[in-house]
Amino acid sequence: MRSKYFLGLIIGIFLILLPAISSSQNTFVDSLIKAVQKQGIHDTVKIKLYGDISWELIGSDITKALDYANKELELATKTKRKADIAQAESDIGNIYNRKTSYDTALIHYNKALDLRKELKQDVKIAGVYSNIATVLMRQSKFEKAIDINFKSLKIFEQIGDEGKQATILGNIGNLYYELEQNKSAEVFFKKGLVLARKAKFTVIEGNILVNLGGLKFETGVINDSVVNAQQLDSALYYFLEAEKILSANNALYNLGVVYNNLGRIYTEKKDLNKALSFYEEGLKNREALEDTYGMGLSYMNIGEVEKQKKNWNKSIEYLNKAEAIFRTTNNFLNLKQAYGKLAEAYEGKQDLTSSLKYYQLYSNYKDSIYNETNSEKFAEMQTKYESEKKDLEIAKQNAELIANENEKKRRETFIIALGALLVLTIALGYFIYSRNKIKEKARLSAEIANQKEIRSKAVIEAEEKERRRIAQDLHDGVGQILSAAKLNLSGLESKLKLDNVEQSSLLANALELVNDSVKEVRAVSHNMMPNTLIKLGLASAVREFITKIGTIPNLKIDLQIVGLDERLENTIETVLYRVIQEVVSNIIKHAKANHISMQLIKHDGELTIMIEDNGVGFDKKNLDKFEGIGLKNIISRVEFLNGHVEFDSTPGQGTTVVVEVPLI
Repeated sequence: MRSKYFLGLIIGIFLILLPAISSSQNTFVDSLIKAVQKQGIHDTVKIKLYGDISWELIGSDITKALDYANKELELATKTKRKADIAQAESDIGNIYNRKTSYDTALIHYNKALDLRKELKQDVKIAGVYSNIATVLMRQSKFEKAIDINFKSLKIFEQIGDEGKQATILGNIGNLYYELEQNKSAEVFFKKGLVLARKAKFTVIEGNILVNLGGLKFETGVINDSVVNAQQLDSALYYFLEAEKILSANNALYNLGVVYNNLGRIYTEKKDLNKALSFYEEGLKNREALEDTYGMGLSYMNIGEVEKQKKNWNKSIEYLNKAEAIFRTTNNFLNLKQAYGKLAEAYEGKQDLTSSLKYYQLYSNYKDSIYNETNSEKFAEMQTKYESEKKDLEIAKQNAELIANENEKKRRETFIIALGALLVLTIALGYFIYSRNKIKEKARLSAEIANQKEIRSKAVIEAEEKERRRIAQDLHDGVGQILSAAKLNLSGLESKLKLDNVEQSSLLANALELVNDSVKEVRAVSHNMMPNTLIKLGLASAVREFITKIGTIPNLKIDLQIVGLDERLENTIETVLYRVIQEVVSNIIKHAKANHISMQLIKHDGELTIMIEDNGVGFDKKNLDKFEGIGLKNIISRVEFLNGHVEFDSTPGQGTTVVVEVPLI
């Protein structure tokens, strides 16, 4: 029997991107949970936080992960945002895939796929394809899985994402291995390994090393009595290298596969105790992650070791557990292996009736698996052949008809062909002319857009530079002069002996006016370029800004900042500070609000700013008419950072401004 089940590694995108389980991750999850529980958070932000929490928990607490994913779907459905609904369906599919509930996983994946096709989200479509392929492979539907993986690979090649290309190449290699096409499998594994190392996707690199080790193992075990020690040592090298990488990334799921493969190596080397220790270590990981499929593989491997140790009852106990899992999940390939090993275990126990029963089941499943696969291949080939044959017959009949008519209409055909050639030449010339014209127009448009971006950047940079200069001049120039005037007036007051009350009052008023002027100059200078923004960064500057305007009567302001622990690039901080100033200023001047809620959340290379008020609001249909309240200034500044701003407002129900800016 060919023992395929030791490989057992599906490198689907949703698996290789799973977060590591660590204390730092738990701290981050806690901060996300606290953030989502805050009052007044916009539904858009809350949906994203639910999805992030589910994603972070999938590797450590799959039950809680499903709970938060269901909350994500419930809120996304309530808000009727198709993109968020698709993401929630995909997240739930990932969880059921890990729980080995394949039919349920496919239901959610296909819902996500339909929505993403409707929204034309090519990259997201490729991700769903990859996840569906992992399910199909575990259900032994290898050719369908290969076809879907090639669709996914094509999309990632078009967008140049080498990390995800490496993932899909590893998946395709694994599928070719299952179809016993080892040479093709090795080609795809090595292509994937090159890209994984280039993109520095270490977990994918570790997974592919496991699969290459599997191929070496396959060539090392020629049959039950002949073993190639050199090939086994080569396989052991690949597995140990993979263990180093995956341990460094705390990839528990993938380490379970490595431990199973190390157990297989030592099984063939006849070091059964060492093999058993690796199998049991892998089983612990898989039980912790509720990986039913992986548990089935571990049970079967432990059953094999106990069989070789002639512990027949223990062997049968573990093999029965494996058989139950593979039968429930319709994994016929591994079910066949379990039947074969049960037959051998019962034979060793001298229970020949049971042994014959399981040999018969093994034989039946072996024939059905490979006959089903081959029949699908041949049916496809036959359909293609019949279609091509029919097309060939039609083409032959048309050719004979044309040949008969050509004798009578040769001259007419020649004239028609000549005319058609002339028309084609003219059309081709016009096409080339139009194409060149379109290219030139596109080049000109690109250049105009580039110049516009340069001008926009220059204007913003010049504006900030001028703000700094004016602030410096006010502080160091006018401010110093006024301070000197104040000192001189104070000195004069102490020297003059004014008996006239009116003169004393005038001098006191002059001192007070100079003192107010000094304060006003300092306030204007600080507002134009706050020292806190320069020295401590955006988070501290926003807190100081909110503290200052918090003294306004009948106005309550809530501020929440998550993940913004480090400084951002200077230009980003300055532009975003101006945007926040402009939005809050507009609210104070025009919204007639008595409550403002502001959140700054940094996560996954993106900063989200949400500012919400309970003011009078406005009609979004008239958004382009509100030039006087600075909305266009806000939009241009956010676009300068390649970000996106959304205004959500209804008359009488307040306004929400959501700003999303990439930080990578």
